Formats: sequence, structure tokens, C-alpha cells
Amino acid sequence: MQLWFARDGTISIRNQLVTQLMLAIASGELAPGRRLPSTRALAKRFQLHPNTVSAAYQQLQDFGWVEPVRGSGVYVRARQNSSGELQLQALDRLALDFLRGARSAGLTASAARTRLDHWLGLRPRRFIFVHPDEGLRAIVCQELRQSLAWAVLCIEPEAAKLSPFASDSVFVTLPSKHAELRAILPAGTEVVALQVRSVGRSLARYLPVPPEVLVVIASGWSGFLDIARTVLTAAGYHPEAVLFRDTKVEGWTRGLAASSAVVCDVLTAAAIPDRIHKIVFELVSDAAIAGLKAYERFYGA
Repeated sequence: MQLWFARDGTISIRNQLVTQLMLAIASGELAPGRRLPSTRALAKRFQLHPNTVSAAYQQLQDFGWVEPVRGSGVYVRARQNSSGELQLQALDRLALDFLRGARSAGLTASAARTRLDHWLGLRPRRFIFVHPDEGLRAIVCQELRQSLAWAVLCIEPEAAKLSPFASDSVFVTLPSKHAELRAILPAGTEVVALQVRSVGRSLARYLPVPPEVLVVIASGWSGFLDIARTVLTAAGYHPEAVLFRDTKVEGWTRGLAASSAVVCDVLTAAAIPDRIHKIVFELVSDAAIAGLKAYERFYGA
């Protein structure tokens, strides 16, 4: 389960958590009988105060969405309401939170309606992945295109190149570039920070590499090769058991057939014959893909 929090103080973290959990239950993402994460686990994962999570769970219990089981945890409650009724309740909760936030900010109902109409009138139909590293951009965009229905573009972080897409796109980048990208885009533009997998943790599953097994690490992104080299060196691999191939170098495919496996990214995998065993590591996490698919469902893929 993926959650997002705006920490600007406009809407309390507790209300944001309650609303998102209600929507998850109403949509069926959290099915009846599903156990919610413990207060401590949820607080640690999303850097929240445990008391905030506890208060949110209590509020959900008061609303009848969840029920505690002594000694076991908090579970999604089986409800008699139809799915449509649950969704309407969740939307009502969202609308009330929005109106309270607008009122607290000193806005009028007319102003709130105008801005809400503006945002609901938007119809984004593409994701734009923005990052200065060309090799990384190519890999991430290929992964996104394989999983998403919307078009995916790759653009470097230059305001002049991004501004034509600001009104009808959702921008995507890595967490380390999130603040930088926001700074060059118009206020209010959707910017999503992608959660990525740990290449090091993924490679660790195959360690140690036996000296008699020849493995090739292949990628056109230097970062992939550098991380793999660091992890394998720390694991004490035999220098003759692992070969590194930069796909930008001519002749990089020579000798691949003699290897036991080729560890590579999605772009490199497409260039390797099927007869060769490939271990493909995707950089974008499943949670990040699920978050982007939620945009497609909301606006209509």
C-alpha cells in the first residue's frame, strides 16, 4: 500500500491518512478482513508520529471502516454498503477536508470552486520522466512504457524544453531531483518522485558468485555497472568470474554465449539473443508503478 502526504500544514497528516485509507477500502484495494499495518510499522515507513497513526485508526474505527481485534491488530471491517456508497462516502470526506482547508486559508467558496474546476478540467495523457543522466533516462522510460498506458517522454531538466508540456502532463523524476524539478516548473504542476529498487540489494540475492560460474554485467548506464562492481567487489567475487560490458562500446556482445547468465537492464535485455540466460533488473519499484497507474485510472487511461 502506497500513501502520499503533503506536509505544508494545509490539511493535517491525520486527515490525509484517514482519507487515503477510506479511499483504499472503498476502491477494494484494502479488502474486508485485511489487516492494516501496525501503528509503529506505518509510522516508521512514512516518517509519521505513532500518535498520528493511532488517532487515524481510531477515527476510522469511529466511522465504522475498521475494527480492532484484541492481540492481533486492526482489520478492515466487512460492510453492508455497496461499493458505490463507499466511494461516495470517501469522496464526501475528501470534499469536506478540502473545504475546511480552503476556509482555514481564508479563501471563499467561489475561489475554491474556481480552482477545483480548473484542476478537474485538466486531462493529462502523458508522463514525462526528467533527469540529467541520459543513460538512466532511457532505462527508466523503457520500464515505464512497458507498464503504463499513457505515453512516456524522456526530457532533460531544462525549463525551455519542459514548459510546453506543463499544462497537460504529469512529471516524474527520482527523489534526489524532485526539489530541483519543482523549482523550474510552474507552480501547481504535478511532480511525482519515483521510488526505485536497490540494485545492490537485488544483486545480493545471487551472491556469492562461485568462481566456476561466469557472469556478465551489461548496461549502457554507467551507474548500473558501477553499483554492480561495488557490490560484487564487497562480496569478494573472483575477478575472473564476472565480466563487465558497457553496451556503448563496440563488440560488447562478444563472448556472451559462454556466460552462465547476463545481468542487465531492460534496454540491454532487448539486444541480447533469447538463447542467452538473462537476469533483468528493473530500477522502478512496483509501488511507484502502482502510483502512476492510479493517475491513469483517475483521469481515464
